[in-house]
Amino acid sequence: MTRAVTVLSHPGLIRLVTEIDDNGPVNRRMLGRTFADLTRHQIRHALGIGRAHQLIRAGHRNGPCHRLTGRGADLADVYDTVARWARTQQFPVPASDFVTRVQQTLALLHREAVLGLVAGETVDPHQVRQAGDAGLLPDADALISLHRPWTAVAEWIRTNPSVLAPIRRSTVAPAEAERSR
Repeated sequence: MTRAVTVLSHPGLIRLVTEIDDNGPVNRRMLGRTFADLTRHQIRHALGIGRAHQLIRAGHRNGPCHRLTGRGADLADVYDTVARWARTQQFPVPASDFVTRVQQTLALLHREAVLGLVAGETVDPHQVRQAGDAGLLPDADALISLHRPWTAVAEWIRTNPSVLAPIRRSTVAPAEAERSR
């Protein structure tokens, strides 16, 4: 699960997936302008993650572009669910941006104490109080409502187990790999 949270929390991937989901395919030549808040390295890394996990693919729409696959569209829905919970709970702080909300909520879902409570493994009121006292959750009601984003993330990971495995770098040059498809 740690691997999945690391992959899904990458700021470039969050931005790439949600931008394409919200506004459609992104022309390759417009990547720098579209994601002006990201470095070239972050954009390349996000594209690499997206391709490796079959979240985005190359396409053509008035030139070469990047578009979401079915998996990528499903992940965009998960990001929306997670961010909606965080916005409602004003988590981590009221003025957080979309990427921070998603990252912090994914990190929260990964915390052992919270995960056990949300997954229903433990329902000890003392643990709920401890999670609140530690600043992990805004209040006990937040824990109850956290079940929805947790379910969305867990279901997406269950149906996309490749995100749990490390990305293997191919020894074949990219041009050769494309020709062999």
